[in-house]
Amino acid sequence: MRLFLLFLLAAPLTLLATHNRAGEIIVRSAGDCGDINNQLRACATIITYTETIQTEVDRDSLVISWGDGSTETIARTREVNLGDGIKRNEYEMCHRYSGFGRYFISFQDQNRVAQVLNIDGGSSVNIPFSVYTVYTLSNPLLNGCNSTPELTQTPIENACIGSVWTHNPGAFDVDGDSLAFEFTVPQRAPQVPIRNYVLPNQFGGSTGSLTINPETGQITWDAPAISGEYNLAFFIKSFRNGIPLDTVVRDMQIFVEECANDPPELDIPFEEICVIAGETVEFNVTATAPLTDTDQRVRLEASGRPFDFPQDSATFLPNQDIYVTDPFTRTFRWETNCSHISNQPYFVVFRAEDDFFQVSGVGSREGGLATLRTVSIKVVAPPPTGLTTLADDESITISWDKPYACEDEADPLFLGFTVWRRVGSNPFVVDTCETGLSGRGYTKLTPTETMEMEDGRFVYIDDDIERGQTYCYRVVALLGRPIANLGLIFEEIESIPSEEVCVQLARDIPLLTKVDVTATGVTDGAIDICWILPNADALDTLLNTGPYRYVLSRAEGQTVDPSQFSEIASFSRPFFGSAVDTCLSDLNINTEALPYSYRIELFVENETEPVGEARPASSLRLSGSPTDEANELSWSANVPWTNTTYDVFRQLPGGSTFEFLATVTDPAYRDEGLTNGLEYCYYILASGTYNIDNIPAPLLNRSQELCLIPTDNVPPCPPELTVVSVCDRGVDCTVTENLFNTLNWISPMEVCGDMDVAGYRIYFSTDSSATPQFVDEVSGSDQLTFDHIPENGITGCYTLTAFDNNGNESSPSNIVCVSNCPIYELPNVFTPNADNQNDLFIPRSRCFIERVEFKVYNRWGQLVFETEDPAINWDGTNLNGDILPSGSYYYVGQIFEQRLEGVTASPDPISGYIELITGE
Repeated sequence: MRLFLLFLLAAPLTLLATHNRAGEIIVRSAGDCGDINNQLRACATIITYTETIQTEVDRDSLVISWGDGSTETIARTREVNLGDGIKRNEYEMCHRYSGFGRYFISFQDQNRVAQVLNIDGGSSVNIPFSVYTVYTLSNPLLNGCNSTPELTQTPIENACIGSVWTHNPGAFDVDGDSLAFEFTVPQRAPQVPIRNYVLPNQFGGSTGSLTINPETGQITWDAPAISGEYNLAFFIKSFRNGIPLDTVVRDMQIFVEECANDPPELDIPFEEICVIAGETVEFNVTATAPLTDTDQRVRLEASGRPFDFPQDSATFLPNQDIYVTDPFTRTFRWETNCSHISNQPYFVVFRAEDDFFQVSGVGSREGGLATLRTVSIKVVAPPPTGLTTLADDESITISWDKPYACEDEADPLFLGFTVWRRVGSNPFVVDTCETGLSGRGYTKLTPTETMEMEDGRFVYIDDDIERGQTYCYRVVALLGRPIANLGLIFEEIESIPSEEVCVQLARDIPLLTKVDVTATGVTDGAIDICWILPNADALDTLLNTGPYRYVLSRAEGQTVDPSQFSEIASFSRPFFGSAVDTCLSDLNINTEALPYSYRIELFVENETEPVGEARPASSLRLSGSPTDEANELSWSANVPWTNTTYDVFRQLPGGSTFEFLATVTDPAYRDEGLTNGLEYCYYILASGTYNIDNIPAPLLNRSQELCLIPTDNVPPCPPELTVVSVCDRGVDCTVTENLFNTLNWISPMEVCGDMDVAGYRIYFSTDSSATPQFVDEVSGSDQLTFDHIPENGITGCYTLTAFDNNGNESSPSNIVCVSNCPIYELPNVFTPNADNQNDLFIPRSRCFIERVEFKVYNRWGQLVFETEDPAINWDGTNLNGDILPSGSYYYVGQIFEQRLEGVTASPDPISGYIELITGE
């Protein structure tokens, strides 16, 4: 009985039929999480996609592990036949947890479908199916309610050899959390990845690129090369305010047929749009079969969060989810409102599918190939409108329209406004995709949101002001995601900013208007400086009597530090109305090496302190760096006005004049298409404004001249690396000559069109944590393969670089790590009879095995032999050295494999029977 029980424990589970193709687990908060009775409850839905013909293993219930130590059996609550012999199953149940936290929710079911090529080389029938979801049961008082992402697209798709395959899960989050996507390894049990799994494009060697867009979830395989069934698994991770919440694992399947067909074409006017709440989003989407596919019809569908709202949901008309003659056009329409406002965009997935397999008779599949594309729609809060200002000597009152457009909204809840100010204007055009004012040069005046009102308008009074300054204001509305029944806010949402309104207080000080570099030189440089006089009424010349003295000061560099300025000129007049110079040429300065800052101040009545605080202005400083056939320019200035545009002027090699090149709004420009080794010279002309009436505009100021010589200092882009190991080649790993890795790569010429490649350098490390070390150098741009024999087995990680004819070396390529494929095969008989043939029990084949824990029992369950030597070398004697009689002996063992991550125990123990034959 002991031997029989040992056999049951050690023997592998016998599988009767294939079953599971795809699935995931979705978790939702239970009911109203603001209700204290529901805060610790969550509802999980296990979704599986299974074979309908395998009725003997059809599951009317599954066992779920809730991640808190408890398991329950869930009955099937829904099943839908999808055609092609596949159905969708749903198993839903709610569960109460003992506390808030993160829970690993999982299930396991036997019977994956057979012959999935990229799972253990097609031996998928013996591997269980398992998926999990890491769910955060959050405290709604702190973080709001939480549900995991939902998926709207079926995870079973068709593909043809040589045609680009696309898929998108159509994921959205009902809580408005942001999502991220990445590939993972499918599971055979909770937290047990499948061994010997490779991505679909790595089966049989590299078969094109396989990528997943981390933001949209769009998966592209360009293109399948081997027919068969493939598995793909990926994470859908949700984040709230940058903090990770949930991780859903989707396990899906791809059918690749040997067929000649191109997927449908999708005509969509844009991939990203931002709209102000209250606007209607409407556009046409057209699906067309390629011109070569004349007999095919198409089906056009759409999915995503905008279709999921109980009210004011999107439409996709006409409602024809059937195959029709192409081209077929449907209209997406969504009348947005304030309830749709969110920090995160809504993703709508459009799917066009042809009926290739029905009309062609190829294979046994229904439907055809599909093309999926995603449109991102962000609904933003409207800006406050109607800003006005009213200034006096002590304060500025800003007011704007009431009511605000989303003032009565409950979710997101209108919270109030923030008021922002800057000195000088920033007259940018409001972009509906950019909310708030952070990083625009404005300072927030309101520590908390405000809703003060006066005379039927919202108002804010700014009393922290200085005379003579120009102040510009914008207002931002603030909304928040409330927690149901609690009134607490767990996420804030800013509107797009209002239009800018500017006001200048009584100008009783002079203002600089020009700091213009007129000559570039080390000793003979020159800058023209100009200013405008104070306003006589603002100055009040009856109270501020003469004499009036204007002092111009200069500092090296771009600075506002008063201690750095020294007087370079002064102008005195007895009366304010007397003529006075308002410009000066600062000569014989080093404009080639330095920028300069200037300050103009007014002194009255022989006072030692000036009237008001002067605002310095610097010269425009141009800098640059030469690169391969290009010069990169950038410039800066510290001025009291706002520079809105910049004209770039260039003098060609051997030229004598500067010519206009381009106008830009950002302080940077890249001049391309140049000849290396020749000198190009530049200067910048800035155009600015105070944005105040009665002050001249535009204000034009030049930088110094700068000359650069382009040179080839740009390395090639990195190549793309793949590695084929002895395991991938399927050769005998016991033959030493076979123990090498073959590196293949795509050259920079193919990756990015970079033709300047002289060769490649290969780097290797024994594990993923070590720094790669130089191995060898390959000369020539067309040498794209290299065989490497590591000193200690085939395990390790590779990367390579490309270098050009000037010695510039690229950044490293992708890192590819190679692990062993341990093999350990034992015979079931040996004959220790001293005839020098089969006298020892040894493995028939073994590769990459560090050690074993091997034990042999007789039929009474007594231990007769044990060893840790992977060669075993059992001579048929017991632990005392006595010769054992002929008979059946049972062995169990654990293998310890040499892996990339080190020596690890095999997840599958070994066991079996040995026939010992002595001939007596």
